[in-house]
Amino acid sequence: MRTIPVVGALIVTCALALCGLVSAQENLLPNAGFEQVNVDGVIASWQNPEYWSGEVASTTDAALVHGGARAIQMRAVLKADRSWCRIHSAVMPVYVGLRYRYSVWARGSGALKIGLINYLPERPDKPRHIYTWQEQPTTLSDEWQRVELVFSAADVDVNQIALVAEVEGEGAVAYLDDAELMVTRTAEGSLSAETAYVMALVGEAAEVAVRATAGDGPMADVTVVLLRRTADATFQEPLTLDADGRASYTVQPADQAGLYEVGFVSPELGAQATVYVDVVDARTYEAFASAAAATAFGEQPAHVLFLGDSLTDQMRGRNYVDQVGFWLRKVHGEQVTVRNAGVGGDYITRVWERLNGSTIVYKAWMYDKLYEPMPTRIFIFLGHNDSKLTSTSDFTQPVVSPDDFDTTYRQVIERLRTETGAAITIISSTSSVYEITLPMAQKLLETRGAASLFGKPEVLESFNAIAKQVADETGCSFLDVYEPTRNHPDKPSLFTQDGVHMTIAGNHLVAMEVLRHLSR
Repeated sequence: MRTIPVVGALIVTCALALCGLVSAQENLLPNAGFEQVNVDGVIASWQNPEYWSGEVASTTDAALVHGGARAIQMRAVLKADRSWCRIHSAVMPVYVGLRYRYSVWARGSGALKIGLINYLPERPDKPRHIYTWQEQPTTLSDEWQRVELVFSAADVDVNQIALVAEVEGEGAVAYLDDAELMVTRTAEGSLSAETAYVMALVGEAAEVAVRATAGDGPMADVTVVLLRRTADATFQEPLTLDADGRASYTVQPADQAGLYEVGFVSPELGAQATVYVDVVDARTYEAFASAAAATAFGEQPAHVLFLGDSLTDQMRGRNYVDQVGFWLRKVHGEQVTVRNAGVGGDYITRVWERLNGSTIVYKAWMYDKLYEPMPTRIFIFLGHNDSKLTSTSDFTQPVVSPDDFDTTYRQVIERLRTETGAAITIISSTSSVYEITLPMAQKLLETRGAASLFGKPEVLESFNAIAKQVADETGCSFLDVYEPTRNHPDKPSLFTQDGVHMTIAGNHLVAMEVLRHLSR
């Protein structure tokens, strides 16, 4: 077992923008086939900024399309003494230590090269981004060619990338289609954290562990790398797995509260895992321990299912669901399990469509195997999106009408109860920081011509009143988190800069309320 110190406020990290496992089978590139076009005709998720050069368009000419119905056309234009055109993809997270393959099918004229922009955190006197290009460009012709670049992040501190493509030459025109961004791997298997979230006391060590597996068995012969940052440098440290494919580590946190990441990467498996160590003061830790010790589930095993919107879906790995899960495991062991089925942007109407098996509803796959295992307790945490007001109604009408919210909530309750027999709790929406959400909506309306307004107090309160009435009349319990967030002595600390989503402190509050509710 190795001890890893964390110095000051720095974190043990692998420079991730998102947590979870990277799938080596998945094309990670949005709009990879250039099929999606915005209402203004611009190809979605790809840009040709004004400070670059060239003309970009979508083509549906079957003779110029490799697959699907569309391809992208890039026409070189003279600028800065050369004729060229360059595009870049949407910005995406990158996992340091993994290898990626970027490829695209191309035809046309001129010389094509592909590459990427490596984005780094802001650092004094250091570049904000680094370009990585192919060593040699590809000469285009009328025949389709597959152009490929294999790469890793250019710096251990890189946290995001954007893919680029550039065609150069007088009169050059390139047609690109069917791009891919894939994680490469040389072994079949997966890497997972035994516990993705750990709450620890200030000044006390926390043990974390990862395991490499293939099928149902362990893998002990692959490389796992720990990426960590000290006060002076960021570096990678190879680790050794035991015969069970497991490695455990003791993380000594700093002498102050904060959220710390521990990152692990296996280049051979094309996988990574993140553990969040949530370091809290003694008062917070003892309050959680006391609330968790009082939870009761009757006959075990028990399974707790959470449905919700982005307040449930965001910050996965360290949000209120993960905090509740950690403490329930600590008290009840594996007899109590938890699943987070929150979907960012959700309304009660979308929940209803998914429960009815719709395959076209937004992120239908998020409810796959929803009842495996069968839940014994269900929490529903909605209302933030349902109650938002749109500029098309001069910020007077919510996205979901109060009548539809009431009716659909009752249908959802009936369906869940019939199919699971679970005890159901409706959680109110939280309060929002209206002093932030109102000017933000007004600014968006001025600059973009359309906006949504979240968190208007009287609207939130009216939707919470409906949710409370639904709970009372359907025999569900009701958990109020609106008043605790509205009246919190340091309310802004509970919310991010948008005034709606919760910080780690906001997630602490909701997790504590859920644990206390489970003791009633």
